Amino acid sequence: MTKRRKIATWIGLVLSLPAGGYAAMSFVFYAWLSAVAPDRWPPERAALWAYSSLALAALFLALFVYCIVSLVKDANKTSQRERSAT
Repeated sequence: MTKRRKIATWIGLVLSLPAGGYAAMSFVFYAWLSAVAPDRWPPERAALWAYSSLALAALFLALFVYCIVSLVKDANKTSQRERSAT
């Protein structure tokens, strides 16, 4: 893994967790808002916002898992190279 890709992977790892958490909380908030104020937030409008937030949360969770797997694979390859060199 190149240095630039490793930096991008670490940035993705660090930013995807809070972004995914925020999107998940937005999902809960919009669903709650629809239940509390149905006259101001009709179910169709709240569903659009809530499920788009849920989709973003799933996307950021997938990015988080991808970054972890990539970094672990790179660490394993580096470890194997160091063991074979000695």
